[in-house]
Amino acid sequence: MSEAQQKRDLVLPPGGYAYMQDVTKGVVKTYTGPTVINPTAQERPVIYDAATGTFRNATSLEDAMRIAPVAAEGFYVILRNPARANKHPEEGSAQPAAELEIGRTIIVPGPATFALWPGQSAAVIEGHHLRSNQYLLVRIYNEDEARKNWSQAVVKPAAAEGEAPAQQPSKAPPPDLTVGKQLIIRGTEVSFYIPPTGVEVVADGDGKYAREALTLERLEYAILVDENGKKRYEVGPQVVFPLPTERFVEARDDGGRPSKKFRAVELNEIQGLHIKVIADYTEGGRTHKAGDELFITGKDTAIYFPREEHSAIKYDGKAKHFATAIPAGEARYVMDRLTGAIRAVRGPAMLLPDPRTEVIVRRVLTDRECELWYPGNDEALEYNQGIRALLGNVPTTRHGVLSEGDVERGGRGRRGGPGGQSAAKTVSVNAPFAMEASRVSGDQALVADEFSRASTYTQPRTITLETKFQGAPQIAPWTGYAVCVTSKTGKRRVERGPTTVLLDYDETLEVLSLSTGTPKWDAKTLETPYLRVENNRVSDVIQAATQDHVPVEIRVAYRVDFEGDPMRWFAVADYVKLLCDHVRSLVKGQVWRHKIEELHATATDQVRDFVLGVAVDGVRPGLAFAENGMRVVDVEVLAVVIRDEAIRTLLDQAQREVVKSSIDLSNQARGLEATRQRERMSRDELEVKAQTKKRQDELVRELAASELATVLARIGNAMKEQADKQKLVEAEQAVEELKFGTRLERVKREREQELAIHAREQEQQLELLRAQAEAAVQRFGAVSGSFSEALLALSRNETLVKVAQAWDVQRIIAGESLGDTLQRLFHDTPLRALVEQLVPKNGERKTTVTPPGPIS
Repeated sequence: MSEAQQKRDLVLPPGGYAYMQDVTKGVVKTYTGPTVINPTAQERPVIYDAATGTFRNATSLEDAMRIAPVAAEGFYVILRNPARANKHPEEGSAQPAAELEIGRTIIVPGPATFALWPGQSAAVIEGHHLRSNQYLLVRIYNEDEARKNWSQAVVKPAAAEGEAPAQQPSKAPPPDLTVGKQLIIRGTEVSFYIPPTGVEVVADGDGKYAREALTLERLEYAILVDENGKKRYEVGPQVVFPLPTERFVEARDDGGRPSKKFRAVELNEIQGLHIKVIADYTEGGRTHKAGDELFITGKDTAIYFPREEHSAIKYDGKAKHFATAIPAGEARYVMDRLTGAIRAVRGPAMLLPDPRTEVIVRRVLTDRECELWYPGNDEALEYNQGIRALLGNVPTTRHGVLSEGDVERGGRGRRGGPGGQSAAKTVSVNAPFAMEASRVSGDQALVADEFSRASTYTQPRTITLETKFQGAPQIAPWTGYAVCVTSKTGKRRVERGPTTVLLDYDETLEVLSLSTGTPKWDAKTLETPYLRVENNRVSDVIQAATQDHVPVEIRVAYRVDFEGDPMRWFAVADYVKLLCDHVRSLVKGQVWRHKIEELHATATDQVRDFVLGVAVDGVRPGLAFAENGMRVVDVEVLAVVIRDEAIRTLLDQAQREVVKSSIDLSNQARGLEATRQRERMSRDELEVKAQTKKRQDELVRELAASELATVLARIGNAMKEQADKQKLVEAEQAVEELKFGTRLERVKREREQELAIHAREQEQQLELLRAQAEAAVQRFGAVSGSFSEALLALSRNETLVKVAQAWDVQRIIAGESLGDTLQRLFHDTPLRALVEQLVPKNGERKTTVTPPGPIS
């Protein structure tokens, strides 16, 4: 260090500190700010290297200055080699080194700041904030300190949004706090954590303290493996926190990326998994022992999650088993692996064999079977030759039986070898299987469940069935054909076309050996399993001799049907030989009984009678064979050939003479017939003329009768018209009488109405007069007895009637009052004086009586 540097002072601000070492004694002092360091000649600035645990010289005083660690709220300080009683250097002082507890580490939660003694190191760590899918891995490094300070940990319970905080975790330490013990602090329980002294948080490989837990969605699962080899399976939706000694099993996903999450296996009714139980367990009240095998399908478990007691059994690297589509009219062979029995499963069906006890096998046909069952089908022959080459690789436990896996593995092996024709054949053998592969898949970035609907047409999934040679051999007899199916157990059945016959594994077809050639001979036979049972045509040549020793050759064609019990149809292996030999013998015997001329003239009818029998009501019985139910229903005589040339010439000449005579007779017959026709036409002409004359007379008579009928009709119409006029006159008279009666009735009703009105008017007038009289009587009730007689006279009805008649309507209309009428009426009577008293004089107020209104 230069002299200028030694004389320079160092000003330490608050929170700063520096180490100065006495070069004579080796003592290191700690200077803490705020202060000024005036180094002496024996002092030099040093720096403590915590990584190596040594002091090194500082290049300058400024380089020696250090800032005290500051832990704010939510932070903590990891202090290594603390001083006894956790003493820290005082501010603004210079102090010699304190006694340190070397090797110890303590946790100082913030807020805190202090200078470090020489030999100490500190690291400020932010408090650990945890989300619900995070966790901390902590380790015990001092058991005693951990137990003593366990309650000093800063722990904030986790709480979901909108919920109250969870209960404060227990302050009591766990029972096992052995040094090196690792614990998990879960984010679902603690949202903030600062460890106490004795506990440290372990960082991961990237230096991060908060570790990410594994979040599993639905249909996802994870596998964790402990240090002891035990596996733990966790199924979503949940957050999986591993134990301190566990690790996640990783595998590559569909994109080839490492993944800790796996998709559940989707199963349906035509898919399954072959599982081996590797540990005892009980599920659904059923106990499974180690070593048991299970076959889980979609019928029982639509979504399968693996478990620690299960181990998947794979075949050729495939764990999932798929059903094989068997279309209608086809079949597959399934072998029982325990008993060796083979059964045929016929379509339409989806075959999902249980791999524990069943395996799909294929049947290998020999070359002879291919030629007989599928004549002319080179593809079938090539296929069976190809899979026959794979029989040497099958396991000894099922020797002679070829499974689907053997075919697939054999195809892969041959394709991997050198090229050539044999490899190409094997490739054609390994036809693609018709199966549907389905798995649960989804977008890992999908946040929530969703429904996706497309606005455009989506092409549906399509399965191409290519099962031409994979199933059971198919035999398809045509219409009119039949086959006999036999098994190794001795069972026989006859199938008649049109149909499709699916052979069981131990079944084969019975073969017929039919004679060929013309004439039919068994030196060269045709082997075939197909028997034509309807309209079977068999041609043959019969060589015979007539009664006059003329050799003839008859070419015939038989139409044969099979009837009765179908099991008898295949009783004779060469029904052609049986038919031809029997008919030859029969025809030869019958031909020997006839001469050549007779036979030549009627050969067809004679042969049909020989073979089919004489027709009864136009129906021939036919020739029946009891041996196999065969019946000859018709015979066609194609030709009768006379092998002797001279005799054939004579017969031809005789035939020409016969034909010539026949022609002459025909000409004469035609002339006679012409004469007959001419005479017949003359007779017909005369008959037609006579009929015409007769018809003319009939028409004249019919015309006269028609005219007479017309005259009679006119007379009848005139009489009818006169009668109608008479009826019209009578009707008019009746109408007039009805009108007269109606007028009389109307007049009568009018008169009665007028009388009724007049009567009501008189009654009203009488009522009025009676009322006036009563009023007058009441008014003059106090009059003397000299007027009593007059009043009595007035009270009589006759008097009132006279008054009413005198004061009629005409007088009322003329303006005459009742008083005037009374004076006029009683002028010359004893009542005059009384009337004058009652009636006011001229100029006085008079009582006016209002005449009654008209009566409605």
